[in-house]
Amino acid sequence: MRSYLIIILLTFAACTFQSNSKTTEIDLANKNLSAIPDSIFSLTHLESLQLGNNFTLYPPLSALGADKPEGENLNKIMKIPGSIKVLYKLRFLGMCFNDLKSLPSEIGELRALDTLDLSFNEHLNIAAEFETLKEMTWLKYLNVIATNTDTTTISKLRKALLYTKIDATPEDL
Repeated sequence: MRSYLIIILLTFAACTFQSNSKTTEIDLANKNLSAIPDSIFSLTHLESLQLGNNFTLYPPLSALGADKPEGENLNKIMKIPGSIKVLYKLRFLGMCFNDLKSLPSEIGELRALDTLDLSFNEHLNIAAEFETLKEMTWLKYLNVIATNTDTTTISKLRKALLYTKIDATPEDL
């Protein structure tokens, strides 16, 4: 029953999005998504896309006895499709607490993007994505906390993205 409700909700959202192509902001946090809905890519005026998972970080998760949030409504997106490049007006992309494995090279075509939140995607190897990320010199903020990374890669990334605030550890916040 719950699956049918989600399908109906996404269908309604897709119809709403298609009828309003001037939509600039969408928040699909905590919607139990396993992929980015195709209807999103028809919204070429989109400036803000939140596909991460929202929750309260205080008290610390370790105090709750959990390493990361759990629940049936969490998004578990594993891939950003190359078609993300059609969202050329996108300024904010929130993908925190998903299950990303890699980034498409096309993300580097989003010249308006100034904020990219990839935090808590523990399988996302930042060293493997270095070539893509280093070219995004227009970014103002990049969050890679709790991704698969190391200090050498972060140091190289900071040198490549001189004008980008990069949060790679909780101490950077």
